[in-house]
Amino acid sequence: MIKKISPRPIAPRLDDELHGSSLDDLLGEQQWTRLDIGSDLSGAALRGLDVAECRFTGSRLTGATLTGARLVDVAFVDCELSGAELSDAVLTRVSFHNCRLSGAVLTSTKCRDLRVTECKADQMTMRMATTERTLFERTNLHAADFTGTRFQFTRMFDCDLSAAEFSSATFHDARFHGSDMTEVRGIQHLRGIAIDHDQMHGFAQSLLAAHDVTVEAEREPDDPTP
Repeated sequence: MIKKISPRPIAPRLDDELHGSSLDDLLGEQQWTRLDIGSDLSGAALRGLDVAECRFTGSRLTGATLTGARLVDVAFVDCELSGAELSDAVLTRVSFHNCRLSGAVLTSTKCRDLRVTECKADQMTMRMATTERTLFERTNLHAADFTGTRFQFTRMFDCDLSAAEFSSATFHDARFHGSDMTEVRGIQHLRGIAIDHDQMHGFAQSLLAAHDVTVEAEREPDDPTP
């Protein structure tokens, strides 16, 4: 009998007791393991960083550069990551709760078991990313860019997806229930997703707009008789 794969992401695996860390210690290491982190790392250059079994609580990573970073079993809570650069990063069993990710760049990331809850991630860029078991819930994704992203087992529940870009994105088992899809761009590429009944009107409006179709209440009147 074939075991059915759950679409829900696996939570980060963290020990109850994590070690404290100082800013100097963090900046002097390329591997962070089993740490409880609350430092201000805004603007820090952390390329190729290896993070495992860590919890970030109230930490600031505004504009930090984590290009090519590897994050495994990591939880972010109440953190500030606006404008953070995570291109080409690998995220495995990573969660964000009540974080700010506005303008964060996750281009070409590989995400597996990613959960983003009650976050502000407007204008976040996730172009050409590959995801497997990803859940966004109650999150502001206004004008986020998902161009060319591959979504597998994706849930976007009760999110603000208004003006989000999905051109050339592909989906396998994706559900967008309860999300605002007003003026979604690239909507013709949302093949195979599931939505609820209340979303049909907004989805149809965006689809018609994508095909430059105008809905008018009346036909054009006949020409008057000469």
